[in-house]
Amino acid sequence: MEKEANFFAGLSSALTQASNKAVMVIEKLSIGSSQYKTMIHELLSQNQRMRAFDILVKITSEIKKHDYLDSVLLAGRFLLVNQLISECYIFLTICQEKVVEVYGEPIDFSLVEEIGNMFYLSGQSEMAISWYEKLMEMNEAPESRMYFNIGMCYQVEENYKKAIENYIKSTHADPKFNKSWVNLGYCYLHDNQPDKALQSFQQLPLSGENLICVGNAHFRIGNFEESIAFYLRSIELKEDPGAYNNLGIALKKVGLLNDAINAFSDSLSLKPNGEAAVNLLTLYLELGKRSEAQNLLKICGKIIPEKEYKMIIKQLDQQNPGRRATLANRASLDAVGLLTNRKTLIAKPGGIMPTISSRGQPKSPRKKVND
Repeated sequence: MEKEANFFAGLSSALTQASNKAVMVIEKLSIGSSQYKTMIHELLSQNQRMRAFDILVKITSEIKKHDYLDSVLLAGRFLLVNQLISECYIFLTICQEKVVEVYGEPIDFSLVEEIGNMFYLSGQSEMAISWYEKLMEMNEAPESRMYFNIGMCYQVEENYKKAIENYIKSTHADPKFNKSWVNLGYCYLHDNQPDKALQSFQQLPLSGENLICVGNAHFRIGNFEESIAFYLRSIELKEDPGAYNNLGIALKKVGLLNDAINAFSDSLSLKPNGEAAVNLLTLYLELGKRSEAQNLLKICGKIIPEKEYKMIIKQLDQQNPGRRATLANRASLDAVGLLTNRKTLIAKPGGIMPTISSRGQPKSPRKKVND
């Protein structure tokens, strides 16, 4: 009881401070949520948050265990997204004790895993790993998923060798756990082992994203023609701005500059993105197409990172030192919608290899490890 009393005292103060600093955020309620979860969501959305946590801590067996766990995780994510990390940890540990006390055998350890996820999401990788290892010691979670989670912890810390070790263990535990093959491949790329990356990506089922991965591995090896073929096959299955951008880079490598221009343009027409904009602008400048570069910069200026934007402005000035580039006022992103015509020649269906893979590289912001 003292633990709960201390928790509520600290939570009340933390919620007050957080709400005074900024508007508190809560996720949308998922369709088909239970009546119990809906009630908790409504209380968290209003200024009755302490009541919501009080109800969750004073649980009885009248509430179905699944509905309770679902509601606890909703409240835990509410605390985490609003940066109440310590409160989230204490809350989840209390609720795990309640699960054992109220529902008994068989004990559900899903909240223990969520504690590990919470530490991962808050950047405390060592603590997260210890919780995942604890779950495996208790034999209460699939090794494939736990080793994947541990691999993610090492990967975000850029410890690629340790990440590789754990992704390999994950694939040994379950060869069909595809997320481990994807991350294993990209860790091999970071560790300058593109041949092993290719072998990892080739374990994945056929999909547009997985074909991009195979293309990326071939590109890193230096097989530019092969990478072009896989990017085209990916686009056959699903048009993707990243695939078009990567295709443009590979086409440029083999000297097909007009085709590269078309690929970068197609990437922008699908979705405005800074990578394709910078690549296309750079290519225009290398080819001496100053007017095309100026026009594109007017359209895409806002999506280009500041460092690259200044570099491009400098290059434009150097090409025409007598006239200062007048593009500092970036135009609206809406104008990118003018780039609507596809220009890349897509191969005819039927030539797709049966088992390949690859999606874009994981981004730096942390995602929930076992989504």
